[in-house]
Order: sequence, then structure tokens, then C-alpha cells
Amino acid sequence: MAYETELMGLTLKNPIMTASGPWAGNAAGIQRCIDEGAAAVITETISLEARERISPRLFAEENKLFNTMLYSYMHLEEWEDEFRKIDRKDAKIICSIWGATPSEIAYLARKVEHMGADAIELSISAPIGSRNRFLSQVSDIYEYALACVGAVNIPVMVKLSYEASCSPWFLRELEQAGVQAVSAIDALKGLAGVDIETGKTRMPTYGGYTGSHIHPVSLATTATLHQHTRLPVVSSGGVMSHEAVLEFMMLGATAVQLASAILFSGYEVISDTIDSFERWMQEHYFTDIATIRGNALPSLHAYEDIVPGDLCAAPMEKCQRIDCKICVQSCLPHAVYYDDTGSIVIDELLCDGCGLCVARCPYRLLTLEWN
Repeated sequence: MAYETELMGLTLKNPIMTASGPWAGNAAGIQRCIDEGAAAVITETISLEARERISPRLFAEENKLFNTMLYSYMHLEEWEDEFRKIDRKDAKIICSIWGATPSEIAYLARKVEHMGADAIELSISAPIGSRNRFLSQVSDIYEYALACVGAVNIPVMVKLSYEASCSPWFLRELEQAGVQAVSAIDALKGLAGVDIETGKTRMPTYGGYTGSHIHPVSLATTATLHQHTRLPVVSSGGVMSHEAVLEFMMLGATAVQLASAILFSGYEVISDTIDSFERWMQEHYFTDIATIRGNALPSLHAYEDIVPGDLCAAPMEKCQRIDCKICVQSCLPHAVYYDDTGSIVIDELLCDGCGLCVARCPYRLLTLEWN
């Protein structure tokens, strides 16, 4: 069963795309993404400032990933040759581009359209290097977006930083320029850490921080964007599984982008995620994406609209796992303790209903009840 989605006038065979990154840095990588079933592949960012790749440029710890690569190392002419090698099948190719001026952006946009791009993702920021300065110095993003939109006859999407995603003004400028979608979020600025024995950083420069740890930030951004713009949202940031895809769709995303998951698990994660997503949809009797898109938004409320409630933690069944103690350690008012029989007891007079013990219980034996 197919689960198509419409994005910027393009029909995508499923809602799963691959984000701009080293996995799509040449024809071979793009082809792998296509062969694994991605509905659309976004190229590594193409610019007029191609440069040598630094090494090392990827740093990882558990599911945390740091990337110190700004844009493609290939020149524009090399990209034209790469495009001729790709068998697109039923996938769309979206070119990520970056330029320092509106005229550069317009030039690059026309070139990638001529190369055969189905759409453009305009990269306007990065957590490192010149694009980070670019965003802070732009007084009128409208000119940059308009230069791209006005130069081509294919749709344009803009990749947003977290900061830009939170700005209604910024989003209105993009709408007025004719941008047809936004993708969010770009990587966050981060460092892998400091070796306290040597007093040196574990990375030679700041990196783009991605992976599962930024997933909550990206979820909140997707939901917030629906308050600030009418533009379709393509979500990225910590999409490591089909569950994450479903979360973003239920918060209103039109499509999602896989990124770090490919570096951690290989190209096969694309087809695995698609298969798992479609299997879940079938098992829950959803026949199309529209039936789940935005379903979670009505349950999300403004803080000021939440009515305070008198809740208290309560055990759902007897717990005598005295070797655990997570709930006891989590309770600042000391409302949770073990009695003489070794069973968990909750003092209703001391419990203030914060919910931390319920959230942290590894055995899911606690709940919140009205006091």
C-alpha cells in the first residue's frame, strides 16, 4: 500500500526523504538513497566555494553526532557530471544550495534547475563557519529568498535554524518571497566535550550537533511552526526510526528527513524505516497519511491554558524492588519511601504531583491519580 504525500506540488511516493549531508555528496550516494526507497533525496549543499574536506570531520559519542562539514567539496561543474550518472527512478532530487549574496543564490538556482533538480532547498544558516555569520547579518531575508524563487520555475524550500523557526517575522518574509515550504531544524551548534586531562577540546572547531538527542527540540519546533506559518513543514532532527516519523507526522509535518540515522546505521536504514512506517500504518488501519497528519496538535496546549490539578503519585501494583530506588531518589519532598515490609509507599500529604517518579520508573508501576 502506498502512502503518498504532496509537497510543493510534487507527489512523493512516501513521506521519507534524506536530508542534505555527506550520504548524498555524489552520484553514488544519491543513488543508494534512491535505491533504498527514499521519496526524495536532498544533495549535499552546493555552493561556489567548494573546498577540500577536513579530516576528521565527523565526531560521535553514543547517539550524539557532530559534523564539521559546511558544504560539498565538489565544484558546480563536477555536480553537473554527477547528475548525469543518476537513475532517478520514481524519486525526486532536491538540490541544497548556499550563496553569500542574492545574485550568487540566483545563479546557483538557475544552474541546478538546468541540471534537472526537481526543487531547491535554500540553506541559509549553519552552526559553524560563514553561514552562521550570514544569518546574523541579514537584515532582510526576503531579498535572498526572492532571488532564489524568482530565478527558477521549480519550487523552493528553505532550511531553517532553530532560531529562525521561532521567528514569526522571519517566516512572514519567506511567505511573501514566495517560498513554498520550510524544513526544520538545521543542526545545533555544539562541541563534543573537553578532555579534562589534557585541557583540550575533543574537536578542533564547533560542529553541527545532530542525532537522537535533538529530537525533542525538533518536535517542539515542528509543532510551533504550525502556529507561525501556513507553509508546509518538512521535519528533521533526530529522526532515527519509524516512530519518530509518525511523531512528526502527527504534529503536522508533510514529510521528514533522515540524516544522522544513515551515518549510524547505513543506507539500509532508509528502507527499514519506510517498511516499518508502512507496516505500522497498515496494522493500525490507516489508509493514507492525511488520517494521521496533525492528530496530536489538539492535545498540545499553551502553558497558560492548562488548569492546575491536585494529583498524587500512586503505585498500580505492589513494588518491592528495593534494589532499584529510582522513585525514592527522584522525590525531592521525600514522599516516596520503603515501609518495613520493603514495599513502596507514597505519602499523599507530601506528594505534590510533579510526576518525576512516574516518568522515571523503569517498570511502569506508578501512575498519577486525582488526590
